[in-house]
Amino acid sequence: MCSFVLQRDLAKPPSSRLRGRRSLGRRHLGAHGTKGTHVDALISDCDGVIVDSEPIHLAGFQQILAEWGVTLTRQAYYDRYLGFDDHDCFAAVGADNGRTFTEDEIAEMTAAKTRLVQEKMHANLQPMPGFSALVAALAQAGVPMAICSGGLRDEVELAAVTAGVGDVIKTLVCAEDVQRGKPDPEGYSLALSRLTELVGRELRARRTVVLEDSPAGIAAAKALGMAVLAVASSYPREALHQADRVVDSLANVTADDLENLLP
Repeated sequence: MCSFVLQRDLAKPPSSRLRGRRSLGRRHLGAHGTKGTHVDALISDCDGVIVDSEPIHLAGFQQILAEWGVTLTRQAYYDRYLGFDDHDCFAAVGADNGRTFTEDEIAEMTAAKTRLVQEKMHANLQPMPGFSALVAALAQAGVPMAICSGGLRDEVELAAVTAGVGDVIKTLVCAEDVQRGKPDPEGYSLALSRLTELVGRELRARRTVVLEDSPAGIAAAKALGMAVLAVASSYPREALHQADRVVDSLANVTADDLENLLP
């Protein structure tokens, strides 16, 4: 059974709703690095980092919003709403279009969008290049890892299984687990505290590396002093400038590269 399933409810709070880089020379340790590391923990976003799911989410938002008489363009989604969880996205798009959706309406919209997205994910979801190999190298080095996502738990679990990393991800923090989504740091703080409890030793935020693809996610991690490697899969590189490093893909990223992000 996947380890994140076993640990999914540890330290779970009540839920109300669905730079410097190190320049020291280090020996290269294979395609993704395999020896010991000074990285205390890795926490990864999901959509656009682990799996190529952002287009699926966009299509779901567009279809449901259209049923409520609201148009969401691709440009607007990627410019403003991509980092939001479902609740906050529906609320923000509505407000920006002169509609104030009630909590009951947002819950109805979220449920309908979830059904659409999960159906499409089961049929079409693809892993992002490089993530699985990087995680395997970090697991071999003994680095505890978590996923922190604004997605719903069922969607995040499916993403982890699709990428083949369910057995090495120790815990998930999803939309159901937090009161405030990114850019608030609550999710990343909770992920690190859960990992700390699971491994039984102190894991320091300043020695934690986060994988992200959105400005909101970068801001959330940076608020805690975490190092961030951003993947330009959803936003242009210039929009991710607050990250410690920006890459086009994880395909050539090594464990050493992550360690070099640490202060």
